[in-house]
Amino acid sequence: MNAPFSQVDRLGRLTTVLGEDALVLLRFDGSDHVNALFEYRIEALAANGDIDFDALLGTHATVTIDGHRDARHFDGIVTQIRWAGVGENGHRYDVILRPWCWLAGRRRNQRIFHDRTVVQILRELFAEYAPLGDPALEFRLSEEYPALEYTVQYRESDLDFACRQLERAGISFHFHHEAGSHTMVLTDDVLAHENIGARPYRPYDGHHQASGEGAGEHFWEWAPERNLTTGAMRLTDFNFKAPATAMEVDRLGDACHAQGQIESFDWPGDYGDQDWGKNRVGLRLRQERGADRRHRAVGDCLGLGAGKVVGLTGDAVPGMGESYLCLSASHHFVSEAYGSGGGRSDGYSYTGSYVLMPDTAPMAPPRRTAVPVIHGPQTAIVAGEGEIDCDEYGRILVRFHWDLEGALSMRCRVSQNWAGGGWGGVVIPRIGMEVVVEFLDGDPDKPLVTGCVFNGQNAAPYNLPADKTKAVWRSNTHQGQGFNEISFEDQAGRELVYMHAQKDHSTVIGNDETHQIGHDRQKTVANDQSESVGNDKTITVGNNHTENIAADKVLSVGGNHGETITGSMSLSVGGTQTRTIAGDDSTTVSRGNQTVTVENGTQEIKVLAAGQYTTVNNDIVTVSRAGGVSVKAATSVVLDAPTIVLRANDRNFIMVTQGQIVIEGAETFINPRESAPET
Repeated sequence: MNAPFSQVDRLGRLTTVLGEDALVLLRFDGSDHVNALFEYRIEALAANGDIDFDALLGTHATVTIDGHRDARHFDGIVTQIRWAGVGENGHRYDVILRPWCWLAGRRRNQRIFHDRTVVQILRELFAEYAPLGDPALEFRLSEEYPALEYTVQYRESDLDFACRQLERAGISFHFHHEAGSHTMVLTDDVLAHENIGARPYRPYDGHHQASGEGAGEHFWEWAPERNLTTGAMRLTDFNFKAPATAMEVDRLGDACHAQGQIESFDWPGDYGDQDWGKNRVGLRLRQERGADRRHRAVGDCLGLGAGKVVGLTGDAVPGMGESYLCLSASHHFVSEAYGSGGGRSDGYSYTGSYVLMPDTAPMAPPRRTAVPVIHGPQTAIVAGEGEIDCDEYGRILVRFHWDLEGALSMRCRVSQNWAGGGWGGVVIPRIGMEVVVEFLDGDPDKPLVTGCVFNGQNAAPYNLPADKTKAVWRSNTHQGQGFNEISFEDQAGRELVYMHAQKDHSTVIGNDETHQIGHDRQKTVANDQSESVGNDKTITVGNNHTENIAADKVLSVGGNHGETITGSMSLSVGGTQTRTIAGDDSTTVSRGNQTVTVENGTQEIKVLAAGQYTTVNNDIVTVSRAGGVSVKAATSVVLDAPTIVLRANDRNFIMVTQGQIVIEGAETFINPRESAPET
């Protein structure tokens, strides 16, 4: 076994949970970035070859390097350790440190955040890593961020989802390190970044290692650069809640060259109104223009790292006197050799290379995280309260099969067969139905229900495949038992259109209605039927017409009533018949006989008008008139009775009775042709 090592007098030291000097630092290489994760690679030395990997993995380890001014810490989670062999001085190990949120890149998830700002989403997202001793988050934000109705994480890691939301909002991140911990710092303005003061530019050959006057952190390489970027941006979008609202926004850039004025147009712009769009197009332009100015430097500025602001002094160089935000830094350190007599070296062995941008340049994270796209439709289950749950836009709540955290995933618009301003078709899917969901532009945040499907729990209204020739639309009574239905049977020889109304059926027709029935029609009304015709009504029956009325019938005619019967007419009245005629009454028998028979009763006919009447009463017929009565016949008049009396007044009469003819009068003439009085 080799003797244990000590880092007490070393410029560079490694601290782990294994204890002091269990692993000592030989070499350190790594890089940190704005809007990206750092990665530090360590070459370590141990006296023993039995380092407990399980005890080390997932724990914090810190590299501390003493600089010209202060010590600098580089902390991270041990994500990989490898035994690299044994050498002259001991066992070598390669260790990789990454930030705590690197663990978030190892887990994929599907879930939906409801009514959350980007800050709330990040807090909830990373709070799940608290059992690991993290997360360490610090928000240095100057802007207010709106709550979004739905934000979907779909088949992406927690880290990718977080980075995508940060890029969407224009929030940058970097890491601040201390001994034993590191913090993710989120900013949206360069003023929120730590300023470490100025560092000089001294273009000496090689590494400046002076220990006396002039010693200190400095740059010895400095190279400004420019990049051609898009100089103008145009966006548009659509908001279904305000479909007529103007949504197009644009912004010109500040590029002074012609190529820099080329406009970039994108859809959708990811905003809900034009004011929001103006903010969004400004962000998108900053994301494009932010890559314009870069400065690349090399030096030994140990205190400079990603997310820090530094000023430039020293020898004349382009950009002198300005301040710069460090976007990335690559660090290289080699410790003094371990062995007999090893100790602190007089030479300083830290070197860094840096990428910086002016602190006046547009600052925003570039859009480089892949946005998940849902290719093709999915199905989901309708959820909500009661039997039907929708909002004023007809949107329904659904639960996606992949959303294990929420009973109610999100509200979705529902495609209808027609949708106009106050007209169209509306069918709201019911809770428990399985619906087909597609996504506009493949965006998980923009679902659209396009249909419904039957499944093992929700079967079709008719048995399949037995009734496969039926096309049916059947509803289900809300909060009750029953249904309305329209169905079509298309089997040859059995074609049928069927309609069922669970309760009422109302039809409103603005003009004409025509029914044409090729064969029989049957109509059954269980209760009352009322029919109102505003003008004429005509009924034509080609054959017989039968009406059966179990009780009374009342017919009221406001004008004339005419009946024409080409054949016979029979009227049978089981009770009393009464006819009242306000005007004339005429009966004409054009051919044939008229017979009036009264059985077991009497018949009386009276015409009351100015003393005129005819009476048929029992066995006597009486005719009375104020004027004369004339009886004429073309051939003969026959009066057949046991007694016939012709009376002129009380004293003059002729009576014919059985075996006698009696004539009585003041004067009597029998066949005197010349002297008979005129009648």
